[in-house]
Order: sequence, then C-alpha cells, then structure tokens
Amino acid sequence: MKTTPLYVLNLAPVIWNEFFSDSVLTEELDVKIYKTFPRFLKSLQVESVESPRVLLFLPKGKLDPAKTRQLRLTQIDSPMYIITSECNEKDYLSFLSMGMNGIITSPFSKTDVQGVLGDNHKMCVPFPRNNELIKEGQVRLDFLVPSKLSRILGVNRLVSFLAAEFGFPPEDWRVNLPMVMDEALSNAIEHGNKGNESLKVHVRIYISSRRIVINIEDQGEGFIPENVDDPTDQENIYKGSGRGIFLMKELMDSVSFKNGGRLLEIEKINPMAD
Repeated sequence: MKTTPLYVLNLAPVIWNEFFSDSVLTEELDVKIYKTFPRFLKSLQVESVESPRVLLFLPKGKLDPAKTRQLRLTQIDSPMYIITSECNEKDYLSFLSMGMNGIITSPFSKTDVQGVLGDNHKMCVPFPRNNELIKEGQVRLDFLVPSKLSRILGVNRLVSFLAAEFGFPPEDWRVNLPMVMDEALSNAIEHGNKGNESLKVHVRIYISSRRIVINIEDQGEGFIPENVDDPTDQENIYKGSGRGIFLMKELMDSVSFKNGGRLLEIEKINPMAD
C-alpha cells in the first residue's frame, strides 16, 4: 500500500524524542529527516511528492515568517504542523495565519502523534460553487473587531474563504493574504490601540473576481509611515521595525496609510481574473 511521505525538519532533537517517547514510527511510514532548513526546503522543492505531511520540530516555536511562507508556498496543500516546547499567543496566531495546520506544545500525548500522522486534514463546504455568480457579484463586509489577538483568525477565515470563492490563486488565499492580515491586524491591536480591549479595529472588505480591497482602521494616536525604518537599508538589517510594512508592500499590489496613519488600505489584484 502506498503511503504518504513524512518530511521532518528536526531543529530540536530533545522535543522530537519527547514527542515520540510513547509512540513508534512504523516501517510503513516513509520518513525523511533534515537538520537544516536549506536542505529541508530544497528537498521539498526538488522531489516530486504530492502533498507530503510536514512536521517542524522547533526550539520555542521560532521560525522566520519568510521561511514559513516559503514552506507553505512550496507545498501548498500539505498538512503542516509545528511541534515545540512553548509558543506565545502572538506567534501561535501568526503561525496559523501563515497556513500551519496546527501548533503542538508540550506535554505531548499519543493523540497528538495520531493527529499529525492521520489523514483528516481537509475540510470542504457542502454547497456547489456558482461561477456565474462569482463573475457578476461583489461582496462588501463591514465590522468592528475588539482589540484581542484571538480575533485575528476569525477575520482571516473570512478573507481566505472569500478570496478562494472569488477565484484568487491558492498562494494568495492560503498564504499571502492571511500573512498580511495577521501583520496588519496585530499592528492595529498592539501598536495602534495599545492592546486596549475597549478600543475597536474597524475592518472593511470589498472583493470581486478582479480584486480585493481591505481597510483596517484603529482608534489609536496614529503614526507617520515615512518615519518607519527601511529594513533593506544596511544599518537596519538587524532591526525588527519596518519589516511588517515591507512585507505588506512586497505581497500586495497597493499599500497606503491615511487618516494620520490610523487607516491602512491594501489592495490585491487577482492574477487569475479574465
């Protein structure tokens, strides 16, 4: 019987041993283990394997967002799990927004092992898609989000679903848009509203088969975008500031700030549109 290969990036051998301490990897499993990210990524890119399972054993849940995006784009349909000793709420939500199927932290159980090795990874909507409706239609959403990081995944679910329905390519609705939304919403919550749960983030979404436009507005004091460090400048390479805005500009077709920096408008053109 043909089995689905299991690709493992093992950057934390202690966590690997703990995760599989009560379980045995059977000989039927085709397990490929790598100890460096470049070799791991190259193997996934070169070997023609359809939707392998991917496990990332990481020390304290750390993986550069750009690398996470590379992995997801390389294997867009693969079930992918991060296994680590601990992971804070912001990193946890960011990983999920980047397309991870789950983040598993210690203590581990046999159920965790069975979950990542099982086949129940895909979900579907039980209604047929109407292509003519999609071509002719537009959707507008307008809602207020409390300043809680836990709400980001709910917004991402809506954006991802709508982008998929309106024919955007998988790299956009599964990876690029969720990554940008995670960055934009977390900035609005943490930097704009300073985590004050009594303040809201106003989200407005317009989508058609040709483009998606999203406005995200916080109730904070605002900022001057021109004063943000350019992370590509030599003196800023090792600084953390400015990377989120740089990422958004790289992945979106248009990024602009209005209303004193409180309002962010992003636009993505659908490359699949007729």
